[in-house]
Amino acid sequence: MDIKSLTMFVKIVQLQSFTRTAEEMCLTQPTISKAIHHLEQEIGVALFHKGDAGRKREVALTYTGEQVYQHALGILEQQQRIFETVAKIRQLKQGKLTLGLPPLGSVLLSSLIAKFHKQYPHIELSFLEVGAAAIEEAILAKKVDVGILLGHLKPVLSGIPIMDSPLCLLSRKETQWKSRQTVKLIELKEESFLLYDDSFSLNNVIIQAANYAGFEPHVVCKSSQWDFIAKMVESDVGIALLPKIYCEQLDQKKYNISLLESPHLNWTLSMAWNTTVAMNPATRAWLKIIEENQDEIHF
Repeated sequence: MDIKSLTMFVKIVQLQSFTRTAEEMCLTQPTISKAIHHLEQEIGVALFHKGDAGRKREVALTYTGEQVYQHALGILEQQQRIFETVAKIRQLKQGKLTLGLPPLGSVLLSSLIAKFHKQYPHIELSFLEVGAAAIEEAILAKKVDVGILLGHLKPVLSGIPIMDSPLCLLSRKETQWKSRQTVKLIELKEESFLLYDDSFSLNNVIIQAANYAGFEPHVVCKSSQWDFIAKMVESDVGIALLPKIYCEQLDQKKYNISLLESPHLNWTLSMAWNTTVAMNPATRAWLKIIEENQDEIHF
């Protein structure tokens, strides 16, 4: 039983004519008759009463035909709803966009998120707010549509660069790092580090760089909140390595900011997606906003 046969059947009932149905559907009358014959064979009963001596088919439904007609109307209505839903999704009048955002991501993209919502108010926005490592896992597992990732992307991922800021040493104002414009990572060997939650890719970047420099960082605190880490630095709990773009937003009277060198480490972010997943219209519209409004990605 196919949709086309049901459509023919419903048209015949509504127009009360095989001939008019054939004309409206741009088909021959034998084609219509053959389709109804196959439909009756598949169901196993006659849908229309036969005429005198059974020679001519009347456009009068049998009892079974009446029941099938009601079901056919429901099926065609559901089909129409499917087409309408797909059209709404394509026209961005319905849909959902799930974004993976690290803690600072929502701040960086707040103006663009607002712009997206203003342009597409019917799209439901959902956020996964964790570190970049957890966001990468979610993208690979196809649980989010697109998200912010740190550093190089895996082969199955693609992305649009959105941020590239060098890491800096953030220390309390009155320390040995006062007035230092640059500092080598090895010089921080004896310092107490304030690092990030293990779901943060930046955590691994710093630890690996320290190991390569020849030491294991002494970690006294881990947090997913950058503002809290900065407060702990201010309270002399330890030092932190944070992107320059973020450090510049802090009260310069309370902190000393030194550019990290040997090695230079960068906070390089991309808006990434899984290339093995068919991109939905909402994701495509979001990426277009990212591409066209790069200058609005800031604190």
